[in-house]
Amino acid sequence: MLPLFDTQVRLVLLNHVAVRLAEAQPDELHAAGIENEQLARLRQLSALDLNRLATMRDLTIGVTFDAAELTAGLRTVSLVNEAKALEAYFIRHGASWQMMSALFKIRRKVTLRRRRDCGAWRPSGRFPLPDTPMRERIYRAWHAIEDPDPRVRYYRLHQAFPKLTLAVLEAVACEFEEAR
Repeated sequence: MLPLFDTQVRLVLLNHVAVRLAEAQPDELHAAGIENEQLARLRQLSALDLNRLATMRDLTIGVTFDAAELTAGLRTVSLVNEAKALEAYFIRHGASWQMMSALFKIRRKVTLRRRRDCGAWRPSGRFPLPDTPMRERIYRAWHAIEDPDPRVRYYRLHQAFPKLTLAVLEAVACEFEEAR
């Protein structure tokens, strides 16, 4: 258990416990280390008395974590951060709003706003495609990437051809895929 010493945090937790455990089952109260009589008295305290109780250092208040759930939560946060970083990379490197919609479920207006916010302006309309030999090299590189995740595939393709925008790479890949 991690002991808590900050009076404000302790006060918030005491108040939370008084409200949250009011409808708890006896086994939940016992698991939390609180008896029925203690909860009844805790609920009767005024705000001033709750604050006095929170300042008492003899009363140990702490938190515990479920290690498996904490690990799962940390993994989820990491995955969300990776996805956000990849999303920002795609915006900065000229992904079309259609690509952003398909890969990240981001609406057109949001894509355009984020593009404007990070200074990744691009002209509207059709963009010129590279010459045929370059397109063939792009498609060979696209085809060689074995990862099934299209986000990762486009990211790796852009790493191989960093001078081209993701929109151009997408157009070339789609052109060859349609020809197959």
